[in-house]
Amino acid sequence: MSSEPSSRYVEIDRVFARSLPLIQTALIQEYRLSAQEAADIEQSLLEWFRGFSRRPGSPPSAEALRGHLLSMTCQAGHVYCSGRLGTSAVDQRLQRALTLGPQQIAIEIEEQAKAKDPDNKE
Repeated sequence: MSSEPSSRYVEIDRVFARSLPLIQTALIQEYRLSAQEAADIEQSLLEWFRGFSRRPGSPPSAEALRGHLLSMTCQAGHVYCSGRLGTSAVDQRLQRALTLGPQQIAIEIEEQAKAKDPDNKE
């Protein structure tokens, strides 16, 4: 990524935009959120990601940034669903996601993305 602030900001937004399909997979398919709930969380994630990416010491590569973004996405989905459902999830896929935890779900989504497009570096 470029060290010039304006091009770094553009790159951050580009990484976020390219990660949206994975974010939506996590929130809608794994954590079973509605499209509106997912959109609300996506907006919060974008704000968080912009701040995180600009922090001194944040990962310089787009690939590393995407990993952090996906991890935070799954963390947000997990916390949102846990608070909404308490301990009882009827949907088996959601129950699996809540049982495995956000880090494992993020890893699985990342692996699925790499399997679909092995040439994609971010």
